[in-house]
Amino acid sequence: MASKQPQVTEQTRANLTQAFWSLYLEKPIEKITVREITDRAGYNRATFYLYYRDVYDLFDQLEEGVLSQVRALVDRRLLAGDTLDFSQHMGLIIGLAQRFDGFMPRLMAGDPSFGDRLKDIIAPLLDRFILPDEGMTDEERAIMREFYLSGLLAAVNTWMAREDRMPIDRLLELIVAAVAPGTVAMTSAAAESDIEG
Repeated sequence: MASKQPQVTEQTRANLTQAFWSLYLEKPIEKITVREITDRAGYNRATFYLYYRDVYDLFDQLEEGVLSQVRALVDRRLLAGDTLDFSQHMGLIIGLAQRFDGFMPRLMAGDPSFGDRLKDIIAPLLDRFILPDEGMTDEERAIMREFYLSGLLAAVNTWMAREDRMPIDRLLELIVAAVAPGTVAMTSAAAESDIEG
């Protein structure tokens, strides 16, 4: 892999990724060729192969990049505390999803395993803070975990897919009211400043 000039390398990767995304929004991955990506990005095929084995490798690296950012947020920020501030934590997750605006709905729709991997990352939050330790069998906990995870991801995905989407503050209010009644939703500005920090 070319790494003599890290800034050029990152820009080349970003350009190839952006070209891929513009194609992926138009058609399924199996119909995308390396030639189309490089033509759209303004590179030759040899440049593509400096970074990726094939189109699927580019896609896998892109997905892993998104998931690693979510994983870092959950592991470093959300699981670090002793209590769950559901409103603040949902604000952070939605803020992160906004960072990938345009990508997340397509990833969720185009690759079912992406949603499953995302759920695996978020599940420890539910296990630690939402689902009771006692009074449920393992099967009941698994069902309730899936109920919460599927609902949260579906709500965020539906919101992101809309062009005329409601303000993030209102989305947070709706989700928090459904999952943690009596909690006040954090404003989007506060959520964004927490993501940056």
